[in-house]
Amino acid sequence: MSSGGAGGGVQGWEGKGGKKASRLRIGSWNIRTLTGKSIELGKILQKRKINIACVQETRWKGTRARDVDGYKLWYSGSIGGKNRVGILVDRDLRELVVEVRRVNDRLMSIKLVVDGFTVNVISAYAPQVGLDQEVKK
Repeated sequence: MSSGGAGGGVQGWEGKGGKKASRLRIGSWNIRTLTGKSIELGKILQKRKINIACVQETRWKGTRARDVDGYKLWYSGSIGGKNRVGILVDRDLRELVVEVRRVNDRLMSIKLVVDGFTVNVISAYAPQVGLDQEVKK
């Protein structure tokens, strides 16, 4: 079994018939806010060997990317919105991201090409409390 750098990397091994197999660890977390928690989040993801993490309720404004303790974080949030979503990718996979699509403050996706396979990861947040039926739909 092989493993990558600080972010955990994609774990690979020889499968049946000598074929290469890989394991990609993906998680999702309603973080409630990233303000003052980004380093802590990075350390938790590293400890759990998460390669890609979708986060909701980041509460960070704008549509940017930044480094977070060994991960690259792409996030999306409107100026007046409060939801805001993001996707973190570890250092071994960040260069494999070929597309980042920010739909709105509740929906975004990234596309990676890993060993010739296309992987689409979607971070979505669907708040329910205090919203009318049309918004919930």
